[in-house]
Amino acid sequence: MLKIRSAKCPWASVGAAGALVMLVTAVHVFMVPILPSSLDFSGARRTVDHRPRNVLPGAGVVDSRLRGRFPADSYEAVTFRAAPWKAEIGRWLAGCHAESSAVNITEAIGTKRCQKDCSGNGVCNYDLGECRCFHGYAGKGCERVLKLECNLPSSPEWPVGPWIVSICPAQCDTTRTMCFCGPGTKYPDRPVAEACGFKTIVPAKPDDPKLTDWTTPDPDVFTTNSSKLGWCNVDPEDAYSSKVKFKEECHCKYDGLWGQFCETHVECICINQCSGHGHCRGGFCQCDSGYFGIDCSIPSAYSVAYEWPSWLQAPVNLPDLKNLSNIPINVNAVVEKKRPLIYVYDLPAEFDSHLLEGRHYKLECVNRIYDEKNRTIWTRQLYGAQMALYESILASPHRTLNGDEADYFYVPVLDSCLITRSDDAPHLQMPEDLRLRSYHTLEYYRKAYDHIAQRYPYWNRTSGRDHIWFFSWDEGACYAPKEIWNSMMLVHWGNTNTKHEKSTTAYWADNWDDIPLDRRGNHPCFDPRKDLVLPAWKEPNPGAIWLKLWARPRINRTTLFYFNGNLGPAYEEGRREDTYVSIYVSVNICDQIVY
Repeated sequence: MLKIRSAKCPWASVGAAGALVMLVTAVHVFMVPILPSSLDFSGARRTVDHRPRNVLPGAGVVDSRLRGRFPADSYEAVTFRAAPWKAEIGRWLAGCHAESSAVNITEAIGTKRCQKDCSGNGVCNYDLGECRCFHGYAGKGCERVLKLECNLPSSPEWPVGPWIVSICPAQCDTTRTMCFCGPGTKYPDRPVAEACGFKTIVPAKPDDPKLTDWTTPDPDVFTTNSSKLGWCNVDPEDAYSSKVKFKEECHCKYDGLWGQFCETHVECICINQCSGHGHCRGGFCQCDSGYFGIDCSIPSAYSVAYEWPSWLQAPVNLPDLKNLSNIPINVNAVVEKKRPLIYVYDLPAEFDSHLLEGRHYKLECVNRIYDEKNRTIWTRQLYGAQMALYESILASPHRTLNGDEADYFYVPVLDSCLITRSDDAPHLQMPEDLRLRSYHTLEYYRKAYDHIAQRYPYWNRTSGRDHIWFFSWDEGACYAPKEIWNSMMLVHWGNTNTKHEKSTTAYWADNWDDIPLDRRGNHPCFDPRKDLVLPAWKEPNPGAIWLKLWARPRINRTTLFYFNGNLGPAYEEGRREDTYVSIYVSVNICDQIVY
Protein backbone atom coordinates (compact mmCIF):
# COMPACT_ATOMS: atom_id res chain seq x y z
CA MET A 1 0.00 0.00 0.00
CA LEU A 2 1.35 3.39 -0.91
CA LYS A 3 1.71 5.96 1.79
CA ILE A 4 1.64 9.73 1.47
CA ARG A 5 3.90 11.72 3.73
CA SER A 6 2.12 14.59 5.44
CA ALA A 7 -1.19 13.53 3.97
CA LYS A 8 -4.09 15.70 5.06
CA CYS A 9 -6.70 12.96 5.09
CA PRO A 10 -7.12 11.35 8.52
CA TRP A 11 -7.16 7.92 6.86
CA ALA A 12 -3.73 8.19 5.24
CA SER A 13 -3.45 4.53 4.30
CA VAL A 14 -6.54 4.70 2.10
CA GLY A 15 -6.34 8.37 1.27
CA ALA A 16 -3.08 7.72 -0.51
CA ALA A 17 -4.72 5.51 -3.09
CA GLY A 18 -7.71 7.80 -3.35
CA ALA A 19 -5.53 10.85 -3.76
CA LEU A 20 -3.54 9.32 -6.57
CA VAL A 21 -6.65 8.02 -8.30
CA MET A 22 -8.00 11.56 -8.03
CA LEU A 23 -4.80 13.05 -9.40
CA VAL A 24 -4.37 10.66 -12.32
CA THR A 25 -8.06 10.66 -13.17
CA ALA A 26 -8.43 14.41 -12.95
CA VAL A 27 -5.36 14.96 -15.07
CA HIS A 28 -6.02 12.23 -17.60
CA VAL A 29 -9.77 12.52 -17.97
CA PHE A 30 -10.99 15.92 -16.88
CA MET A 31 -7.95 18.14 -17.32
CA VAL A 32 -6.62 16.91 -20.68
CA PRO A 33 -6.96 19.98 -22.91
CA ILE A 34 -8.99 20.04 -26.09
CA LEU A 35 -5.94 21.61 -27.72
CA PRO A 36 -2.30 21.13 -26.74
CA SER A 37 -1.62 22.96 -23.50
CA SER A 38 0.98 25.08 -25.28
CA LEU A 39 -1.86 26.84 -27.09
CA ASP A 40 -2.92 28.34 -23.78
CA PHE A 41 -0.09 30.83 -24.39
CA SER A 42 -1.69 32.18 -27.51
CA GLY A 43 3.67 -13.55 -18.36
CA ALA A 44 5.68 -15.50 -15.73
CA ARG A 45 3.94 -17.95 -13.36
CA ARG A 46 3.31 -16.76 -9.84
CA THR A 47 1.42 -17.94 -6.78
CA VAL A 48 -2.24 -17.01 -7.13
CA ASP A 49 -3.50 -14.58 -4.51
CA HIS A 50 -7.03 -15.58 -3.50
CA ARG A 51 -7.80 -12.42 -1.57
CA PRO A 52 -10.61 -10.27 -3.00
CA ARG A 53 -9.43 -8.05 -5.83
CA ASN A 54 -9.66 -4.26 -5.72
CA VAL A 55 -10.16 -4.21 -1.95
CA LEU A 56 -7.79 -1.96 -0.06
CA PRO A 57 -6.83 -2.36 3.61
CA GLY A 58 -9.07 -0.29 5.82
CA ALA A 59 -11.58 0.47 3.10
CA GLY A 60 -14.51 -0.73 5.18
CA VAL A 61 -13.65 1.62 8.05
CA VAL A 62 -13.39 4.62 5.76
CA ASP A 63 -16.56 3.73 3.92
CA SER A 64 -18.57 3.63 7.15
CA ARG A 65 -17.36 7.14 8.06
CA LEU A 66 -18.27 8.58 4.70
CA ARG A 67 -21.44 6.67 3.89
CA GLY A 68 -23.65 9.31 5.45
CA ARG A 69 -21.79 12.26 3.96
CA PHE A 70 -21.65 10.83 0.46
CA PRO A 71 -24.61 8.47 -0.05
CA ALA A 72 -24.79 6.20 -3.07
CA ASP A 73 -27.55 6.46 -5.63
CA SER A 74 -29.85 3.65 -6.74
CA TYR A 75 -27.04 2.27 -8.90
CA GLU A 76 -24.62 2.16 -5.95
CA ALA A 77 -22.58 5.00 -7.41
CA VAL A 78 -21.18 8.13 -5.78
CA THR A 79 -20.71 11.22 -7.91
CA PHE A 80 -17.43 13.12 -7.82
CA ARG A 81 -16.71 15.99 -10.18
CA ALA A 82 -19.92 15.28 -12.07
CA ALA A 83 -18.92 11.69 -12.88
CA PRO A 84 -20.40 8.55 -11.28
CA TRP A 85 -17.92 6.29 -9.48
CA LYS A 86 -18.11 2.92 -7.77
CA ALA A 87 -19.33 3.86 -4.30
CA GLU A 88 -16.21 3.17 -2.24
CA ILE A 89 -13.96 4.92 -4.75
CA GLY A 90 -16.26 7.90 -5.10
CA ARG A 91 -16.33 8.27 -1.31
CA TRP A 92 -12.53 8.17 -1.07
CA LEU A 93 -12.22 10.84 -3.73
CA ALA A 94 -14.93 13.09 -2.40
CA GLY A 95 -13.87 12.66 1.22
CA CYS A 96 -10.19 13.28 0.66
CA HIS A 97 -10.95 16.25 -1.59
CA ALA A 98 -13.19 17.78 1.06
CA GLU A 99 -10.56 17.33 3.77
CA SER A 100 -7.67 18.69 1.70
CA SER A 101 -6.50 22.20 2.52
CA ALA A 102 -3.85 24.34 0.87
CA VAL A 103 -0.34 24.34 2.28
CA ASN A 104 2.63 26.57 1.64
CA ILE A 105 5.33 24.80 -0.36
CA THR A 106 8.81 26.21 -0.71
CA GLU A 107 9.96 25.76 -4.29
CA ALA A 108 13.69 26.04 -4.96
CA ILE A 109 14.59 28.06 -8.06
CA GLY A 110 17.72 26.90 -9.87
CA THR A 111 20.82 29.09 -10.03
CA LYS A 112 23.58 26.72 -11.26
CA ARG A 113 25.00 27.58 -14.65
CA CYS A 114 26.25 24.97 -17.12
CA GLN A 115 29.62 24.48 -18.69
CA LYS A 116 30.02 26.57 -21.86
CA ASP A 117 26.29 27.31 -21.66
CA CYS A 118 25.93 23.94 -23.40
CA SER A 119 27.66 25.35 -26.50
CA GLY A 120 24.31 26.16 -28.08
CA ASN A 121 23.75 22.42 -28.51
CA GLY A 122 21.60 21.71 -25.48
CA VAL A 123 19.59 23.05 -22.55
CA CYS A 124 21.01 23.82 -19.13
CA ASN A 125 19.35 22.25 -16.08
CA TYR A 126 19.86 25.11 -13.62
CA ASP A 127 19.02 22.89 -10.65
CA LEU A 128 21.86 20.47 -11.34
CA GLY A 129 24.16 22.65 -13.42
CA GLU A 130 24.11 19.95 -16.12
CA CYS A 131 23.44 20.10 -19.85
CA ARG A 132 20.74 18.14 -21.62
CA CYS A 133 22.32 17.84 -25.08
CA PHE A 134 20.39 17.70 -28.34
CA HIS A 135 20.31 14.46 -30.33
CA GLY A 136 23.78 13.86 -31.75
CA TYR A 137 25.71 15.95 -29.22
CA ALA A 138 27.50 14.97 -26.02
CA GLY A 139 29.95 16.19 -23.39
CA LYS A 140 29.54 18.22 -20.22
CA GLY A 141 29.16 21.32 -22.38
CA CYS A 142 27.58 19.54 -25.38
CA GLU A 143 30.76 20.41 -27.24
CA ARG A 144 31.23 17.00 -28.83
CA VAL A 145 29.44 16.20 -32.10
CA LEU A 146 28.57 12.53 -32.44
CA LYS A 147 28.65 10.61 -35.70
CA LEU A 148 25.60 8.38 -35.73
CA GLU A 149 25.63 6.42 -38.96
CA CYS A 150 22.45 5.85 -40.95
CA ASN A 151 23.66 2.62 -42.52
CA LEU A 152 24.81 -0.76 -41.31
CA PRO A 153 28.17 -2.04 -42.61
CA SER A 154 28.12 -2.59 -46.37
CA SER A 155 29.11 -5.70 -48.32
CA PRO A 156 29.18 -6.77 -51.98
CA GLU A 157 25.63 -8.09 -51.54
CA TRP A 158 24.50 -4.96 -49.71
CA PRO A 159 26.28 -1.91 -51.17
CA VAL A 160 24.53 0.47 -48.76
CA GLY A 161 24.22 -2.09 -45.99
CA PRO A 162 21.28 -4.33 -45.01
CA TRP A 163 17.89 -2.73 -44.64
CA ILE A 164 17.23 -0.67 -41.54
CA VAL A 165 14.72 2.14 -41.07
CA SER A 166 17.45 4.80 -41.23
CA ILE A 167 19.02 3.37 -44.42
CA CYS A 168 20.37 6.15 -46.61
CA PRO A 169 21.79 6.13 -50.17
CA ALA A 170 21.99 9.94 -50.13
CA GLN A 171 23.20 12.45 -47.47
CA CYS A 172 23.03 11.15 -43.89
CA ASP A 173 22.52 13.66 -41.09
CA THR A 174 24.75 11.89 -38.58
CA THR A 175 23.37 13.82 -35.61
CA ARG A 176 19.87 12.39 -36.14
CA THR A 177 20.39 9.36 -38.46
CA MET A 178 18.07 10.89 -41.03
CA CYS A 179 18.48 10.87 -44.81
CA PHE A 180 18.28 13.93 -47.07
CA CYS A 181 18.97 14.86 -50.69
CA GLY A 182 22.06 16.79 -49.63
CA PRO A 183 24.43 19.29 -51.27
CA GLY A 184 24.37 19.59 -55.04
CA THR A 185 20.61 19.18 -55.31
CA LYS A 186 18.01 21.90 -55.64
CA TYR A 187 16.29 20.81 -52.43
CA PRO A 188 19.09 19.55 -50.14
CA ASP A 189 16.80 19.35 -47.07
CA ARG A 190 14.20 17.14 -48.74
CA PRO A 191 14.03 13.69 -47.07
CA VAL A 192 15.09 10.55 -48.95
CA ALA A 193 13.51 8.14 -46.50
CA GLU A 194 13.59 4.35 -46.88
CA ALA A 195 12.21 3.12 -50.24
CA CYS A 196 12.54 6.55 -51.82
CA GLY A 197 16.24 6.12 -52.57
CA PHE A 198 16.13 2.58 -53.97
CA LYS A 199 15.01 0.90 -57.17
CA THR A 200 11.44 -0.32 -57.32
CA ILE A 201 10.75 -3.83 -58.61
CA VAL A 202 7.86 -3.71 -61.06
CA PRO A 203 5.26 -6.37 -60.14
CA ALA A 204 4.70 -9.25 -62.55
CA LYS A 205 0.93 -8.96 -62.19
CA PRO A 206 -1.10 -5.74 -62.12
CA ASP A 207 -2.56 -6.38 -58.68
CA ASP A 208 0.70 -7.41 -57.05
CA PRO A 209 2.37 -4.87 -54.76
CA LYS A 210 5.51 -3.01 -55.71
CA LEU A 211 8.64 -4.22 -53.96
CA THR A 212 11.84 -2.38 -53.11
CA ASP A 213 15.25 -3.63 -54.18
CA TRP A 214 17.27 -2.66 -51.11
CA THR A 215 20.50 -3.70 -52.84
CA THR A 216 20.24 -1.13 -55.63
CA PRO A 217 20.16 2.64 -55.01
CA ASP A 218 18.05 4.61 -57.47
CA PRO A 219 20.10 7.36 -59.18
CA ASP A 220 16.98 8.84 -60.73
CA VAL A 221 15.97 10.48 -57.46
CA PHE A 222 18.74 12.99 -58.23
CA THR A 223 17.87 13.47 -61.90
CA THR A 224 17.05 16.79 -63.56
CA ASN A 225 15.39 15.00 -66.48
CA SER A 226 11.68 15.79 -66.27
CA SER A 227 10.75 12.57 -68.07
CA LYS A 228 12.24 10.41 -65.30
CA LEU A 229 10.89 9.74 -61.83
CA GLY A 230 12.91 12.31 -59.92
CA TRP A 231 12.73 13.73 -56.43
CA CYS A 232 15.59 15.90 -55.14
CA ASN A 233 15.43 18.41 -58.02
CA VAL A 234 11.69 18.37 -58.65
CA ASP A 235 9.94 21.73 -58.29
CA PRO A 236 6.65 21.30 -56.41
CA GLU A 237 4.81 23.68 -58.75
CA ASP A 238 5.87 21.72 -61.82
CA ALA A 239 4.93 18.41 -60.23
CA TYR A 240 1.52 19.61 -59.05
CA SER A 241 0.79 20.87 -62.58
CA SER A 242 1.99 17.54 -64.07
CA LYS A 243 4.84 19.17 -66.00
CA VAL A 244 7.35 16.72 -64.57
CA LYS A 245 7.31 13.19 -63.21
CA PHE A 246 8.26 12.28 -59.66
CA LYS A 247 8.81 9.12 -57.66
CA GLU A 248 5.65 8.32 -55.73
CA GLU A 249 7.51 6.09 -53.25
CA CYS A 250 9.07 9.23 -51.79
CA HIS A 251 7.22 10.71 -48.86
CA CYS A 252 7.49 13.48 -46.31
CA LYS A 253 7.90 11.24 -43.25
CA TYR A 254 9.92 13.49 -40.96
CA ASP A 255 8.30 15.86 -38.50
CA GLY A 256 8.23 19.60 -39.23
CA LEU A 257 7.62 19.25 -42.97
CA TRP A 258 4.37 19.21 -44.94
CA GLY A 259 3.27 18.74 -48.53
CA GLN A 260 3.89 16.07 -51.14
CA PHE A 261 7.40 17.47 -51.59
CA CYS A 262 8.02 18.62 -48.00
CA GLU A 263 7.94 22.18 -49.27
CA THR A 264 6.19 23.67 -46.24
CA HIS A 265 7.86 23.98 -42.86
CA VAL A 266 5.39 23.50 -40.01
CA GLU A 267 5.46 23.26 -36.22
CA CYS A 268 7.20 20.15 -34.91
CA ILE A 269 5.86 18.15 -31.98
CA CYS A 270 7.35 18.84 -28.57
CA ILE A 271 6.08 18.24 -25.07
CA ASN A 272 3.66 21.08 -24.30
CA GLN A 273 5.10 22.85 -27.35
CA CYS A 274 7.83 24.22 -25.07
CA SER A 275 5.32 26.11 -22.89
CA GLY A 276 5.83 29.36 -24.75
CA HIS A 277 9.43 29.57 -23.53
CA GLY A 278 11.34 27.84 -26.28
CA HIS A 279 11.59 26.58 -29.85
CA CYS A 280 10.67 23.03 -30.85
CA ARG A 281 13.42 21.44 -32.91
CA GLY A 282 11.99 18.16 -34.12
CA GLY A 283 10.91 16.93 -30.68
CA PHE A 284 13.49 18.56 -28.41
CA CYS A 285 12.66 21.91 -26.80
CA GLN A 286 15.42 24.47 -27.24
CA CYS A 287 14.51 26.63 -24.28
CA ASP A 288 14.81 30.38 -24.01
CA SER A 289 17.56 31.65 -21.76
CA GLY A 290 16.65 31.09 -18.11
CA TYR A 291 14.23 28.19 -18.69
CA PHE A 292 14.73 24.43 -18.75
CA GLY A 293 12.92 21.09 -18.53
CA ILE A 294 11.63 18.88 -21.30
CA ASP A 295 8.91 21.46 -22.01
CA CYS A 296 10.81 24.60 -20.88
CA SER A 297 8.33 24.97 -18.03
CA ILE A 298 10.89 25.30 -15.21
CA PRO A 299 12.21 28.82 -14.65
CA SER A 300 15.60 29.56 -13.20
CA ALA A 301 16.62 32.58 -11.18
CA TYR A 302 17.79 34.09 -14.46
CA SER A 303 14.24 34.32 -15.83
CA VAL A 304 11.55 36.97 -15.40
CA ALA A 305 9.32 36.04 -12.47
CA TYR A 306 6.05 37.40 -13.88
CA GLU A 307 6.37 34.97 -16.83
CA TRP A 308 6.54 31.88 -14.61
CA PRO A 309 3.92 29.13 -15.10
CA SER A 310 0.72 29.32 -13.08
CA TRP A 311 1.65 26.32 -10.90
CA LEU A 312 4.72 28.24 -9.71
CA GLN A 313 3.31 31.75 -9.38
CA ALA A 314 4.39 33.38 -6.12
CA PRO A 315 5.86 36.66 -4.87
CA VAL A 316 9.62 36.33 -5.08
CA ASN A 317 12.54 38.70 -5.22
CA LEU A 318 15.18 37.54 -7.66
CA PRO A 319 18.70 38.78 -6.88
CA ASP A 320 21.02 40.27 -9.45
CA LEU A 321 22.92 37.17 -10.52
CA LYS A 322 25.07 38.69 -13.26
CA ASN A 323 28.16 38.80 -11.09
CA LEU A 324 27.30 35.85 -8.86
CA SER A 325 27.57 32.94 -11.28
CA ASN A 326 30.26 31.19 -9.22
CA ILE A 327 28.72 31.84 -5.82
CA PRO A 328 26.18 29.25 -4.58
CA ILE A 329 23.02 30.98 -3.40
CA ASN A 330 19.47 29.86 -2.66
CA VAL A 331 16.43 31.37 -4.33
CA ASN A 332 13.06 30.18 -3.04
CA ALA A 333 9.45 30.83 -3.91
CA VAL A 334 6.64 29.99 -1.47
CA VAL A 335 3.60 28.70 -3.37
CA GLU A 336 0.21 27.71 -1.96
CA LYS A 337 -0.76 24.25 -3.20
CA LYS A 338 -3.13 21.40 -2.45
CA ARG A 339 -2.03 17.82 -2.07
CA PRO A 340 -1.29 15.36 -3.52
CA LEU A 341 1.93 16.87 -4.86
CA ILE A 342 3.90 15.22 -7.63
CA TYR A 343 7.55 15.67 -8.52
CA VAL A 344 8.54 15.02 -12.14
CA TYR A 345 12.14 13.94 -12.74
CA ASP A 346 14.04 15.90 -15.38
CA LEU A 347 15.74 12.84 -16.85
CA PRO A 348 18.68 12.84 -19.26
CA ALA A 349 17.45 13.35 -22.80
CA GLU A 350 18.09 9.74 -23.87
CA PHE A 351 14.93 8.71 -21.98
CA ASP A 352 12.57 11.21 -23.55
CA SER A 353 13.62 14.13 -25.80
CA HIS A 354 16.06 12.11 -27.92
CA LEU A 355 13.38 9.51 -28.56
CA LEU A 356 11.08 12.23 -29.88
CA GLU A 357 13.71 14.18 -31.80
CA GLY A 358 15.15 11.12 -33.54
CA ARG A 359 11.94 9.41 -34.63
CA HIS A 360 11.74 8.67 -38.35
CA TYR A 361 7.96 8.82 -38.75
CA LYS A 362 6.16 11.96 -37.66
CA LEU A 363 3.13 10.01 -36.38
CA GLU A 364 5.11 7.69 -34.11
CA CYS A 365 4.35 7.83 -30.37
CA VAL A 366 2.70 11.27 -30.43
CA ASN A 367 -0.93 12.25 -30.04
CA ARG A 368 -0.93 15.09 -32.58
CA ILE A 369 0.86 16.68 -35.51
CA TYR A 370 0.42 20.05 -37.22
CA ASP A 371 -0.75 20.72 -40.77
CA GLU A 372 0.38 23.33 -43.28
CA LYS A 373 -1.45 26.05 -41.34
CA ASN A 374 -0.14 24.79 -38.00
CA ARG A 375 -3.56 23.51 -37.03
CA THR A 376 -3.70 20.55 -34.68
CA ILE A 377 -4.38 17.14 -36.19
CA TRP A 378 -5.05 14.59 -33.47
CA THR A 379 -3.67 11.12 -34.15
CA ARG A 380 -5.28 7.77 -33.41
CA GLN A 381 -2.15 6.34 -31.85
CA LEU A 382 -3.36 4.13 -28.99
CA TYR A 383 -0.18 4.98 -27.10
CA GLY A 384 -0.74 8.74 -27.19
CA ALA A 385 -2.04 8.60 -23.63
CA GLN A 386 1.56 8.60 -22.40
CA MET A 387 2.23 11.97 -23.98
CA ALA A 388 -1.13 13.40 -22.93
CA LEU A 389 -0.66 12.42 -19.29
CA TYR A 390 2.93 13.67 -19.24
CA GLU A 391 1.95 17.05 -20.65
CA SER A 392 -0.93 17.43 -18.23
CA ILE A 393 1.13 16.53 -15.15
CA LEU A 394 3.83 19.00 -16.16
CA ALA A 395 1.26 21.80 -16.27
CA SER A 396 -0.76 20.61 -13.26
CA PRO A 397 -1.23 22.72 -10.11
CA HIS A 398 -0.28 19.55 -8.20
CA ARG A 399 3.24 19.67 -9.60
CA THR A 400 6.11 20.64 -7.30
CA LEU A 401 9.85 21.16 -7.69
CA ASN A 402 10.34 20.33 -4.01
CA GLY A 403 10.99 16.60 -3.79
CA ASP A 404 11.04 16.75 0.02
CA GLU A 405 7.37 17.79 0.00
CA ALA A 406 6.23 15.54 -2.85
CA ASP A 407 3.75 12.74 -2.28
CA TYR A 408 4.57 11.03 -5.58
CA PHE A 409 7.41 10.96 -8.08
CA TYR A 410 6.80 10.52 -11.80
CA VAL A 411 9.58 8.92 -13.87
CA PRO A 412 8.90 9.92 -17.50
CA VAL A 413 10.50 7.24 -19.68
CA LEU A 414 8.79 7.42 -23.09
CA ASP A 415 8.55 3.72 -23.82
CA SER A 416 6.02 4.22 -26.61
CA CYS A 417 8.72 6.09 -28.54
CA LEU A 418 11.50 3.72 -27.55
CA ILE A 419 9.67 0.58 -28.66
CA THR A 420 8.77 2.01 -32.06
CA ARG A 421 12.37 3.20 -32.49
CA SER A 422 14.09 0.05 -31.27
CA ASP A 423 16.40 -1.24 -33.99
CA ASP A 424 15.52 1.59 -36.41
CA ALA A 425 19.09 2.94 -36.54
CA PRO A 426 22.51 1.35 -35.96
CA HIS A 427 23.02 3.05 -32.58
CA LEU A 428 19.70 1.59 -31.35
CA GLN A 429 20.35 -2.01 -32.36
CA MET A 430 19.54 -4.70 -29.81
CA PRO A 431 21.87 -7.71 -30.19
CA GLU A 432 22.57 -7.84 -26.44
CA ASP A 433 18.83 -7.76 -25.74
CA LEU A 434 18.01 -10.90 -27.79
CA ARG A 435 16.70 -8.50 -30.47
CA LEU A 436 13.57 -8.13 -28.34
CA ARG A 437 11.99 -4.70 -28.06
CA SER A 438 10.59 -5.73 -24.69
CA TYR A 439 14.06 -6.58 -23.33
CA HIS A 440 15.52 -3.40 -24.84
CA THR A 441 12.82 -1.37 -23.11
CA LEU A 442 13.45 -3.12 -19.79
CA GLU A 443 17.09 -2.06 -19.97
CA TYR A 444 16.10 1.57 -20.56
CA TYR A 445 13.83 1.54 -17.52
CA ARG A 446 16.59 -0.04 -15.47
CA LYS A 447 19.03 2.67 -16.58
CA ALA A 448 16.50 5.31 -15.56
CA TYR A 449 16.18 3.61 -12.18
CA ASP A 450 19.98 3.60 -11.78
CA HIS A 451 20.04 7.30 -12.57
CA ILE A 452 17.41 8.44 -10.08
CA ALA A 453 18.58 6.05 -7.34
CA GLN A 454 22.15 7.31 -7.60
CA ARG A 455 21.53 11.00 -8.23
CA TYR A 456 18.49 11.74 -6.05
CA PRO A 457 17.65 10.88 -2.41
CA TYR A 458 13.95 10.18 -2.92
CA TRP A 459 13.95 6.56 -4.13
CA ASN A 460 15.70 5.08 -1.12
CA ARG A 461 13.29 6.70 1.35
CA THR A 462 10.47 4.32 0.41
CA SER A 463 12.24 1.80 -1.85
CA GLY A 464 10.34 3.43 -4.69
CA ARG A 465 6.83 2.80 -3.39
CA ASP A 466 5.86 6.42 -4.03
CA HIS A 467 7.23 6.40 -7.59
CA ILE A 468 5.09 6.10 -10.73
CA TRP A 469 6.10 4.57 -14.07
CA PHE A 470 4.03 4.40 -17.26
CA PHE A 471 4.29 1.22 -19.37
CA SER A 472 2.14 2.23 -22.32
CA TRP A 473 2.75 -0.69 -24.69
CA ASP A 474 0.33 -3.55 -25.32
CA GLU A 475 1.10 -5.89 -22.40
CA GLY A 476 1.93 -3.22 -19.86
CA ALA A 477 4.54 -3.72 -17.16
CA CYS A 478 5.16 -7.45 -17.75
CA TYR A 479 8.81 -6.70 -18.49
CA ALA A 480 9.38 -4.05 -15.86
CA PRO A 481 12.83 -4.55 -14.31
CA LYS A 482 12.66 -6.20 -10.90
CA GLU A 483 14.29 -3.18 -9.22
CA ILE A 484 11.25 -0.94 -9.76
CA TRP A 485 8.39 -3.37 -9.07
CA ASN A 486 7.65 -1.76 -5.69
CA SER A 487 6.45 1.30 -7.59
CA MET A 488 3.06 2.04 -9.07
CA MET A 489 2.68 1.00 -12.70
CA LEU A 490 0.32 2.77 -15.07
CA VAL A 491 -0.78 0.40 -17.84
CA HIS A 492 -3.52 -0.09 -20.42
CA TRP A 493 -4.14 -3.77 -19.59
CA GLY A 494 -4.52 -5.00 -16.03
CA ASN A 495 -3.24 -8.54 -16.64
CA THR A 496 -2.78 -10.16 -13.22
CA ASN A 497 -1.42 -13.33 -14.91
CA THR A 498 -4.11 -15.46 -13.28
CA LYS A 499 -5.31 -16.42 -16.77
CA HIS A 500 -2.57 -15.25 -19.13
CA GLU A 501 0.62 -16.49 -17.51
CA LYS A 502 2.84 -16.01 -20.55
CA SER A 503 3.28 -13.31 -23.14
CA THR A 504 0.23 -12.98 -25.37
CA THR A 505 1.68 -10.72 -28.05
CA ALA A 506 1.37 -11.76 -31.68
CA TYR A 507 4.62 -9.96 -32.57
CA TRP A 508 7.78 -11.90 -31.67
CA ALA A 509 9.91 -8.83 -30.87
CA ASP A 510 7.52 -7.81 -28.08
CA ASN A 511 7.49 -11.24 -26.43
CA TRP A 512 8.89 -11.15 -22.88
CA ASP A 513 8.94 -14.89 -22.05
CA ASP A 514 12.66 -15.24 -22.79
CA ILE A 515 13.84 -12.25 -20.78
CA PRO A 516 16.14 -13.62 -18.04
CA LEU A 517 14.52 -13.74 -14.61
CA ASP A 518 17.55 -12.05 -13.07
CA ARG A 519 16.58 -8.96 -15.08
CA ARG A 520 12.79 -9.09 -14.97
CA GLY A 521 12.20 -10.92 -11.74
CA ASN A 522 9.11 -13.05 -11.20
CA HIS A 523 6.41 -10.44 -10.86
CA PRO A 524 2.99 -10.35 -12.56
CA CYS A 525 2.16 -7.83 -15.25
CA PHE A 526 -0.24 -5.96 -12.97
CA ASP A 527 -0.90 -5.81 -9.24
CA PRO A 528 -4.32 -4.26 -8.47
CA ARG A 529 -3.16 -3.40 -4.95
CA LYS A 530 -0.78 -0.77 -6.24
CA ASP A 531 -1.12 -0.33 -10.01
CA LEU A 532 -3.66 1.52 -12.16
CA VAL A 533 -5.19 0.81 -15.56
CA LEU A 534 -5.62 3.90 -17.71
CA PRO A 535 -7.64 4.12 -20.92
CA ALA A 536 -5.71 4.18 -24.17
CA TRP A 537 -5.51 7.40 -26.15
CA LYS A 538 -8.49 8.49 -28.14
CA GLU A 539 -8.62 11.66 -30.15
CA PRO A 540 -10.45 14.39 -28.22
CA ASN A 541 -14.07 15.03 -29.04
CA PRO A 542 -14.72 18.71 -28.23
CA GLY A 543 -18.47 18.16 -28.15
CA ALA A 544 -18.15 15.43 -25.54
CA ILE A 545 -15.93 17.63 -23.39
CA TRP A 546 -18.13 20.69 -23.60
CA LEU A 547 -21.28 18.66 -22.98
CA LYS A 548 -19.65 16.65 -20.16
CA LEU A 549 -21.17 13.46 -21.49
CA TRP A 550 -19.45 11.44 -18.76
CA ALA A 551 -21.97 13.05 -16.38
CA ARG A 552 -25.01 11.52 -18.10
CA PRO A 553 -27.19 9.79 -15.48
CA ARG A 554 -26.99 6.02 -15.35
CA ILE A 555 -30.65 5.70 -16.24
CA ASN A 556 -29.78 7.00 -19.71
CA ARG A 557 -26.94 4.53 -20.14
CA THR A 558 -28.81 1.36 -21.06
CA THR A 559 -26.18 -0.50 -23.08
CA LEU A 560 -22.90 -1.90 -21.81
CA PHE A 561 -20.22 -2.18 -24.48
CA TYR A 562 -17.01 -4.14 -23.88
CA PHE A 563 -14.14 -4.10 -26.37
CA ASN A 564 -11.75 -6.97 -25.64
CA GLY A 565 -8.92 -5.63 -27.79
CA ASN A 566 -7.51 -9.06 -28.64
CA LEU A 567 -5.75 -9.26 -32.00
CA GLY A 568 -6.19 -13.01 -32.20
CA PRO A 569 -3.65 -15.67 -33.27
CA ALA A 570 -0.15 -14.76 -34.34
CA TYR A 571 0.50 -13.30 -37.77
CA GLU A 572 3.00 -10.94 -39.28
CA GLU A 573 3.82 -8.12 -36.86
CA GLY A 574 0.68 -8.81 -34.84
CA ARG A 575 -1.75 -6.94 -37.06
CA ARG A 576 -3.78 -7.57 -40.18
CA GLU A 577 -5.51 -4.82 -42.08
CA ASP A 578 -8.98 -6.32 -41.58
CA THR A 579 -8.39 -6.62 -37.83
CA TYR A 580 -7.15 -3.04 -37.70
CA VAL A 581 -10.32 -1.91 -39.42
CA SER A 582 -12.33 -4.05 -36.98
CA ILE A 583 -10.72 -2.24 -34.06
CA TYR A 584 -11.51 1.12 -35.67
CA VAL A 585 -15.14 0.17 -36.20
CA SER A 586 -15.47 -1.20 -32.66
CA VAL A 587 -14.11 1.97 -31.10
CA ASN A 588 -16.50 4.11 -33.10
CA ILE A 589 -19.45 1.89 -32.14
CA CYS A 590 -18.34 2.38 -28.57
CA ASP A 591 -18.48 6.15 -29.13
CA GLN A 592 -22.09 5.97 -30.21
CA ILE A 593 -23.11 3.83 -27.26
CA VAL A 594 -21.29 5.80 -24.59
CA TYR A 595 -22.23 9.20 -25.94
